[in-house]
Amino acid sequence: MDRRTYLAALPITALFAGCGSLSEGRNRTAPTDRTEASPDEGIEDGSPKPDDSVEEFWQPQETFERRHEPTVVEFETAPYTAAVVRGWFGTADDFSVTLDFEYGATAESPATLIATVANTRPYEQTVDLRRLLVLDDPPVGRNGDRTVAYLAPTENHPLAETTPEAGRDDGQWRVDTVAPDWFPRTVTFPAESGFVAEYSLLGHHDQTEPPLGPGQYEFTWRDNSFAIALWRTDEPGPTRDSTFAGEVVPPLDDEIAWYHEATPTTEVYLELDAEAVEPPAKISFDLVNHSHELVRGNPYYWRLHKQVGGDWVPVEPWQWPQPLATVGPGGSDETTLALFAGSPVSCEGVRTVGHLGGGRYAYEVGYSRDEETHAALLAFDAPALSVGIEDDAEILEEDETVVVELPNHVDARRPAVFEATRANGEPERQLIPEQLPRRPFRAPRNSFPLFDEGVETVRVRTDRGTALRMLGYEEETTRTVGYEEEVYQVRGELLGE
Repeated sequence: MDRRTYLAALPITALFAGCGSLSEGRNRTAPTDRTEASPDEGIEDGSPKPDDSVEEFWQPQETFERRHEPTVVEFETAPYTAAVVRGWFGTADDFSVTLDFEYGATAESPATLIATVANTRPYEQTVDLRRLLVLDDPPVGRNGDRTVAYLAPTENHPLAETTPEAGRDDGQWRVDTVAPDWFPRTVTFPAESGFVAEYSLLGHHDQTEPPLGPGQYEFTWRDNSFAIALWRTDEPGPTRDSTFAGEVVPPLDDEIAWYHEATPTTEVYLELDAEAVEPPAKISFDLVNHSHELVRGNPYYWRLHKQVGGDWVPVEPWQWPQPLATVGPGGSDETTLALFAGSPVSCEGVRTVGHLGGGRYAYEVGYSRDEETHAALLAFDAPALSVGIEDDAEILEEDETVVVELPNHVDARRPAVFEATRANGEPERQLIPEQLPRRPFRAPRNSFPLFDEGVETVRVRTDRGTALRMLGYEEETTRTVGYEEEVYQVRGELLGE
């Protein structure tokens, strides 16, 4: 049986052995008694047609199930765990490519992956195979250390013109030689059809180059890409100690996993590239998943908190979209946070917070595993923040009662007033200077800073949203609020009704 007939005879579920749910035990190692198919003569011309000589390996594209959870495999030849991080992409002309692990590396066999490639359009198409990545000549990826990984076709690959040999070097599998003759340059796909192919994951052919090691191997062709991640099985956690290691901090939430408490055995953690910064600063965060499970959460949720005594006070933001996303095994969710002592400068793709005073902050993200969310500490070296009223706020009266008018009062559909009066006792809520520049606190921002000596009351003429937001939009409701060692009683009132 040649390799085309061999592949065609296998059901799709058999080709994807080990791709069931993660809860069913998806760690795979290669069986030692695998039967290898014998090679055939390959495809002679560079663009085979869907005729009788090759039709046995073409399969309807709807039989190819797209995998949403990657298979996680262990290597027996090295202390590594591996998964395909981004295992699917589609092209502008509707070719679909998927990639997933079948087995981990053993002493008898390299790590093995299965790819499906399909033309999803209702007519045949001829394609330059380099565009499909797994059919590049050769498919090669690199990690952050520039270590090379090859996806080499095995005998169970219907389009392989050459199947390179592989050997072990000190336990690690490498390709013996690399030449641009593994695949034809172009192939014509029948309408709505594709094929299944097998690959070996191999290291560099030059033994002076490092073997496969930890990292995320990126395979790219213009706008298309996929990635394969390797990480240490016994030490999946951070490789460096946190500046705050050993410190005990107030609880931020019921279930928070702090980066400074992570150990080498921690599987999921929020790592940052700087833990102590001065303004302006830009910090990169990675929520790393080195577990065997999906980590789920809201990719848009994040929050910066400031430590004040034994409490964490939320600073920014105050609302979020509510989608659901996942980070797969071996993957990470990368975000960047820009911090400013004064007015923030907006940057595309960057989470920006301005008007910050010095102190200790916590950055929290919205992904969790087993209800455990993640946060990291950072020290911000800046002067204490002093907040005044807005530049366009107009003071109309000054005496024991100060009257301020905001620009939104004149054209307000529902004009209102926010009133703050000096008070005594224990406040129901404490505000800090870092909160006042945020939208929910616009009314106290334009009243609290005006309480000079002799001032007993400040009235802010504004609109309903500004006057009543921090009061739950309830008219005539009163609250006591602490700010800068003073206590104020605040209320809101609609005007002209």
